Amino acid sequence: MRTALKRRGTRLTPRRDKMLEVLVSSKRHPSASEIHEEVRRFHPRTSLATIYNTIELLKEAGQLLEIEFSGAANRYDGRRSHHHPHLICLHCEKIEDLDSVDHDEPLDDLSSETGYEITGRRMDYYGMCPDCQSGRTVQP
Repeated sequence: MRTALKRRGTRLTPRRDKMLEVLVSSKRHPSASEIHEEVRRFHPRTSLATIYNTIELLKEAGQLLEIEFSGAANRYDGRRSHHHPHLICLHCEKIEDLDSVDHDEPLDDLSSETGYEITGRRMDYYGMCPDCQSGRTVQP
């Protein structure tokens, strides 16, 4: 991520560096506000605009996967920026990477078959995680 930002001429400030650290180390797929909250622990004057601007730069550079939701905050995957399926709990909103499903149909083949110019894909599975099923989690 650092290299991609530098290639784009983006200055790597301590705030941005901490944000990258949060994205790479998080297994939770944090929202922009969660990223902001964590960065502010170390750099209290960090604005939410800085977080969103950096998110946009990282998305444009192909370094960050945005998981969009209607009615809820988008979440971000900085550990694996390529498209991959997720398990999403509808109760506690936990998101987990799913590695055991293969949906790697080449996009060029799909474009040829359909006539669409494919620019991305998303495959997710929704349900209730084991913790919520057993009553160990409370709804946010």
